[in-house]
Amino acid sequence: MNQKSQIITLPNALTVSRVGLGLVMYWMLATNPQNWAFWLIAMAIIGEVTDLADGYLARRFNMSSELGAALDPLCDSLYRLAVFLGFAAAGWIPLWMILPFAFRDIIVSYVRINAASRGISVGARWSGKIKAVVQGVVQIAILVLFALNIGEQWTIGLIWIAVLMTMYSLVDYVLGFTTNKP
Repeated sequence: MNQKSQIITLPNALTVSRVGLGLVMYWMLATNPQNWAFWLIAMAIIGEVTDLADGYLARRFNMSSELGAALDPLCDSLYRLAVFLGFAAAGWIPLWMILPFAFRDIIVSYVRINAASRGISVGARWSGKIKAVVQGVVQIAILVLFALNIGEQWTIGLIWIAVLMTMYSLVDYVLGFTTNKP
């Protein structure tokens, strides 16, 4: 298999597609989310399904790669940040509530890079997987609630759940790295 065909795989294409999906969702949320409510829900579900499918397909059909392993968390972060930023642009949440999501992803990436430079592998942790599920469920729930015109009552509480799980995941990654140092 040549180098190009190893890079362009279905799992990698699904992974990268989430970035474009997030940008489109941001635009829809920033312009007029009421006009796009059901499309936004469908796109959020598609985004979460592709997050599950890319890893499954890569493992199932022996298409796992270092590139895919590096792209997956990056594209997950960009996708979810774009949607959360869209919520802020729509006026549904304050902009500052997005900072924990961005900070967590940047710090975890730095921890992984630092660990790799010391010969330590810091792979995905269960707290990171749970964080991804919580963020995805919260995003879909917020979109559904707004489509039903009852989102304002629940949005901040749902975002706080995602923020708290995100911060727990950050602490877990940092402690996991510091306790596993050689």
